[in-house]
Amino acid sequence: MLRTLGAAGAATAVGRPRELVAEAEPRAESASERGSAPSQTKTSWPVRGTEAFEIESKEVGDTMAVGVWQPDPQFLAMRGLTPADKLDVLYVLDGSWALGMAAAVSMLQLADLVRPGFPPLLLVGVDYPEGRPNARSRDYTMRDAVPKSMAQALAANPATAPGGADKFLAFLENELDPMIRSRYRAKPGPAGILGDSFGGTFTFYAFLKQSRLFDKYWLGSPGLFSTDTDWVGQVEAVVAGSLVHDTRMFLSLGDLEATGGVEFYEDMGRNFGRLVDTLERRRNPRLTHLSKRYPGHTHTSVLAPALNDALLYLYGKHFPG
Repeated sequence: MLRTLGAAGAATAVGRPRELVAEAEPRAESASERGSAPSQTKTSWPVRGTEAFEIESKEVGDTMAVGVWQPDPQFLAMRGLTPADKLDVLYVLDGSWALGMAAAVSMLQLADLVRPGFPPLLLVGVDYPEGRPNARSRDYTMRDAVPKSMAQALAANPATAPGGADKFLAFLENELDPMIRSRYRAKPGPAGILGDSFGGTFTFYAFLKQSRLFDKYWLGSPGLFSTDTDWVGQVEAVVAGSLVHDTRMFLSLGDLEATGGVEFYEDMGRNFGRLVDTLERRRNPRLTHLSKRYPGHTHTSVLAPALNDALLYLYGKHFPG
């Protein structure tokens, strides 16, 4: 079941056609439609230009919150575009907070007069309903992907027990993406995906699985730990083979993650280095990538500058360095 929460902001239907708003209004659902039909609820994501939904996912077995942001028509007009023009799709993990950041960067880049050319994006934030457990440690991680002590602590609550990345990927591929492309003016072809921390673990996993849904990835401070399963070691075989798409990837890490004295962050830093080394040594002609370490930054402070750089590298016509 898909429940429409409504569009945030003063203007109705900012950045999307009126017929889509009418489509989003409550209506009776048939048995065949259950799992995709909309019904209205009381709250909305507070990002102007965003339409919000809750989706009962059969793949994950849980309710997912989704916010879809489109650029303001005034900014599109500056680029000679209209709300009828199709947009590149970009998925944003931890969307309840990261969607707003990605929307701000995307909007500002549309207004760049010195270095124009940033494309208008359809941002799809994915998260969990307010008041429900945040299940990112379940959905963004693979089995045997976190240290045993961390896994035991998280497993105390089934909603946070690690190991569900395969189900979450199936949700994006089989449930959410078809709905997004049927309801919004999305360009055909693969999408991008942004993820930080455990979100970066998931974007790593999606690349490792060579999901046909994605061709642009941000691996922000990815939670890659040393466990009995060498997940980073599996990348070598992937990049030695044939990738499903011409792919662009941005990888980021705060320097103090690797050197700040917190052991599990330092373990992440070592595995980040292994990953970057593998990508450098085993160059694949279909993969263009850039890794960047941010001096003086921690796991939390690096997020904002790295997300900005990720969007510029993945979609912009210039990268400032």
